Amino acid sequence: MAAVDGLAQMLTGRSDYFHLTGHGVQEGTAAAARRKPMLGARNLFANVPERLIDEEITILAELPGARIERIVSTGQASQPGFWYDQEQAEWVVLLGGSAGLLFEGEAAPRILRPGDYVEIPAHARHRIEWTDANEPTVWLAVHVGAKAG
Repeated sequence: MAAVDGLAQMLTGRSDYFHLTGHGVQEGTAAAARRKPMLGARNLFANVPERLIDEEITILAELPGARIERIVSTGQASQPGFWYDQEQAEWVVLLGGSAGLLFEGEAAPRILRPGDYVEIPAHARHRIEWTDANEPTVWLAVHVGAKAG
């Protein structure tokens, strides 16, 4: 729960944003009264397509200064010569599949597997060299900055 509290603090300024009943806050306490409950539980792996022509990007949440997305890739890569150069910082974790992420100036792409995460500063030029063609590559991306949400 500490990791969730840290993410909530970073994104919203509140460490109790994602708490549910039974996760460290007793009902009837002042902390429980201030807590905003999560509305509707969902699953990141629900309806993951097996094959796509283009990547699928689903916005999961938009918060002040942040946007959280699920990205599904099925063999897609950045177009030759194309580099992402984003206005906002991004934190991304690979949840399934695999991918090659190349930053400008690096000799070889970073190989990402489930559980690997990367912080991408604003304007750090990068590209997706490849994503797994045999199984869906599922990413969770958090965009943080003035234009993120």
